[in-house]
Amino acid sequence: MKKNYFISMLAGALMMVSMPASAQYITEAPAGGFDFSKGKDYVVIYAPDAQVTAMGSNILSNQNLDPAMVKNQFYYWTAQWDATQFTLYDIEDSQKNSWGGDDKLDMTPLYDWGAGHFGAKSQAYDLSCITEDHILHIGFMNIGAETATKNFKFTFGPTGGEIKLVVNKDVGAMKGELVGVGNAPAVNKWYYLDIPIKDLLDEDGDFGFECDFSKPTGTIIFNVGFDGGTNSKWTAGAVDPDTGMKKITITEKGSALALDGVYLYKKSTSGIQNTVASGNEEVQGIYDLTGRRVNDYRPGVNIVKTTKGVKKVIVK
Repeated sequence: MKKNYFISMLAGALMMVSMPASAQYITEAPAGGFDFSKGKDYVVIYAPDAQVTAMGSNILSNQNLDPAMVKNQFYYWTAQWDATQFTLYDIEDSQKNSWGGDDKLDMTPLYDWGAGHFGAKSQAYDLSCITEDHILHIGFMNIGAETATKNFKFTFGPTGGEIKLVVNKDVGAMKGELVGVGNAPAVNKWYYLDIPIKDLLDEDGDFGFECDFSKPTGTIIFNVGFDGGTNSKWTAGAVDPDTGMKKITITEKGSALALDGVYLYKKSTSGIQNTVASGNEEVQGIYDLTGRRVNDYRPGVNIVKTTKGVKKVIVK
């Protein structure tokens, strides 16, 4: 078990710091990408291989896309009347993922109902290990045209009891069955959505979803779409004899989205990520030793500015 030590730079005495939870669920991805040392008990739905390797022994359940998509699959639904367009395709975006690598999933609406699906094939998704202490993480980037609609939909969970979220709506704001999780205004910038399962299922909170993870599901487990997205212009080539699908070429980009991670995790450092302490003391910022502001505590020395002064927080 990791131990957390809190050292006051003002008094030099050891002290415990607890912090109130924030309603800001979307943050800009930090330089270098997600720090996997901050988490444990990872449940992987999608992540590049290098990041799965970085999770190491902290993986509780790995249900990532297998290379041949035998057990599960990702596909983008473009046309219900033409089975040759029921396929995954690459819109040939040049952006790197949030860790600086090449692996990610890109998608854009060709029709108003276009959506990307993670679905089971030969093996059902089993999410029974998820608890209310887990945090749902989605790494995403708006790679669409600057003038295109930027509201993105994320649906997670067994069919019939899904968690339904929309980006670029205020936290708790309703849009039909969708509930807002905050804003990600910039194009070509990676954002991380990290939202606790207990917040999503809290009937007295902004969400109040009822999602049962206890039974394996053989259908769609994660859905990505566009809320009123701007359709891209495109052409379709000949059917590929190996896949039975047409090659889709985007000629003018509308709304578009990239994903570089969909997984759940628990925080590995107890009691320090969610801010503040005795009395009315509140955390105003967390910094590394170079003075660069960071989104969360990291192993080693963290400089923490509070309303009552500055402290060192050492995480081992």
